[in-house]
Amino acid sequence: MAVGETSQGEKRKEESAKNYGDGIEYWNKRSGRYRNETAPFEWLESFAELESLIKEATSGRSDAAILHVGCGNSLLPEAMYDHGYKDITSIDNAEVCIQQMVARNKDMRPELKWLEMDATALGLSESSFDTVIDKSVLDTFACGDNASAVINKYLLEVQRVLRPRGTFLCVSYGVPATRVDYFKGKGLNLAIKQVPIPVKIPGGSVHYAYLLRKGVTARS
Repeated sequence: MAVGETSQGEKRKEESAKNYGDGIEYWNKRSGRYRNETAPFEWLESFAELESLIKEATSGRSDAAILHVGCGNSLLPEAMYDHGYKDITSIDNAEVCIQQMVARNKDMRPELKWLEMDATALGLSESSFDTVIDKSVLDTFACGDNASAVINKYLLEVQRVLRPRGTFLCVSYGVPATRVDYFKGKGLNLAIKQVPIPVKIPGGSVHYAYLLRKGVTARS
């Protein structure tokens, strides 16, 4: 697919303009996003746009153990569950989101697991997931202070909880020039595959899916 180029000025604007780089207070405080906007909201692509990539990331296994990082009140875990994926753990550092999603799914989808948790300090066992999915969580870290250090800490945690040859599916608005170096950071051993995703909005160009496999010599 052809991908339009992004200027350096646009890249800098992309990284700094998002309020969601301000930290947990943006999401969790009384006046925060999820207390005021309780309807489900999808960051970037929905399950329909990501279904084939999720199938690739799980090696076509509906029994794959999946971790969805920074779930917010996305409908992605519900859609995956309804399409046969039952072993899904969703985490977010916004308590209000976790409360909303537990209440929303406890009767219809009782096997879904919801945990309040910091993505840079995962309280999860090593090598416990086949697939980790991120929709714009890395983007929020890229907007914040000490981005490189925070992102490296985050990716090391993702790598730790992935099983050998497990896959990290990172969906991002960031073009490769602003993302690939993060995936080659200190201590990481991740093979990188880039997949452009056309954006279905007026004036949209593409988002990117980065498929990263643990324990394979990195490439770009």
